[in-house]
Amino acid sequence: MLQRIEQLHRILLTACFVLAYTNISLATIWNVDPSGIYTSPNALYMADLSGDIVINDFDTIYIIAGDYVGTDALAAWQQNNLYIKGIEGQPQMIADGENILGKGIWVCVGNNITIENIEFSGATVPDENGAGIRLDGIGLTVRYCYFHENENGILTSNPYDGDIIIEYSEFAYNGFGDGYTHNIYVGHVNSLIMRFCYSHHTFVGHNLKSRANYNTIVYNRIMDEETGNSSRLIDLPNGGTSLLKGNTLMQGVNAINNNVIGYGLEGLTNTSPHHFSFVNNTIVNKREASCKYLHIAEGSADVYVVNNIFAGTGNVIDGEATTLTNNYHNVEIDHFYFQNEPEYDYQLTILSPVIDSGFTVIPELNPDFHYIHPLTAQERLLEADKIDIGAYEYAAPLAIYDISNLPFKIHPNPANKVLNISLPNDVIDEKLAVQVISLSGKIIFNSQLLYSPFSIDVHELAPGTYIVRVFDEHESSEQKLIVH
Repeated sequence: MLQRIEQLHRILLTACFVLAYTNISLATIWNVDPSGIYTSPNALYMADLSGDIVINDFDTIYIIAGDYVGTDALAAWQQNNLYIKGIEGQPQMIADGENILGKGIWVCVGNNITIENIEFSGATVPDENGAGIRLDGIGLTVRYCYFHENENGILTSNPYDGDIIIEYSEFAYNGFGDGYTHNIYVGHVNSLIMRFCYSHHTFVGHNLKSRANYNTIVYNRIMDEETGNSSRLIDLPNGGTSLLKGNTLMQGVNAINNNVIGYGLEGLTNTSPHHFSFVNNTIVNKREASCKYLHIAEGSADVYVVNNIFAGTGNVIDGEATTLTNNYHNVEIDHFYFQNEPEYDYQLTILSPVIDSGFTVIPELNPDFHYIHPLTAQERLLEADKIDIGAYEYAAPLAIYDISNLPFKIHPNPANKVLNISLPNDVIDEKLAVQVISLSGKIIFNSQLLYSPFSIDVHELAPGTYIVRVFDEHESSEQKLIVH
């Protein structure tokens, strides 16, 4: 009997494979080209709607780069498993006051549609929640796309099913301004994966709002920056199981709410248990009035907050954490010695106090990548049992050796004209050298250390912090220099 069941199982698997292969092998490629038969997405959609052509499940649609404006931009894709991609550049879908079905620029009626390399802008509708992409079906994948100046970037319905993947995409300046529209608004679906994305400058709404049962939000740059006025950077209003890992997050001075990330604040109505994991993120606050970095609803089952940087004023958590350890909070953002804080580059430098200060956790929670701007990532290499706190792992530009045998003094410090380097007893070794290094690892000055005291002209250096390094072929010593 068991053998017969196994035979039937193999036959069924073979039949399913043949059916799937047949669907894919019979798929049609449709081309949208201003100089071709179907001159716009709307022209292809209307031809299918009228029955002049038949677009089937699993078909591919290639859209030649260009500006598709007004009605030309609009489409409601009815089929399942479509693959839609912009080619020869990034095509622009510009609503220019038009919409389809009262919902936005593109409506995905079918299930599990994949959209790559398309730009969407200007989506507005009478009820003020128009979207660049509106998902009415179940499941959606979006890659390498750009959404800006829409009432919503992406907006989904609430099928209580389906999986959403958003990656390598940018969302900027979306939102009607009422607080109910957002850069990304994912409704009640099964899961959301958002990775390697850049979401910023939401107009009053959230940079990301998700009601998904399962949220995996990893290796993104989500920020207000100088002029943004989002309500929250991330809002997960109904709880569920959520992992936020390796993100660089920044709340600006104009932020509407004082809590940067909200979890379960509209009721823990998603599938339980309600797990919230916040691991190896870098989060910066510049809102002066007040700040709650994490606002966690009462009743959350497991709240795990480990290895994060909290830079700027504010309370780390409002709510209860079951695990709250190896985080680093300092109200002075400069204390962390980020590579380029004014440009929101929160990679670490040699002076950062968080290097090797974290601890490795269970494998699925250890960070595998870090975000590299714009819209890419780099593998995060960890030493055994060593990890840096925050979203980045410091990679030393130079080997660091035992410094005890190469003592030296620098003066004056701070300096603005000339820096003097003195060795004990003014003893000079012809193998000694000196370097001045920026915090990003760039060597500004490099010379043999010919005499003591040795003078270096620093009047043309930009104000800031540098490393002075004295070394020979075996060892080195470093000191911090301030130039003003």
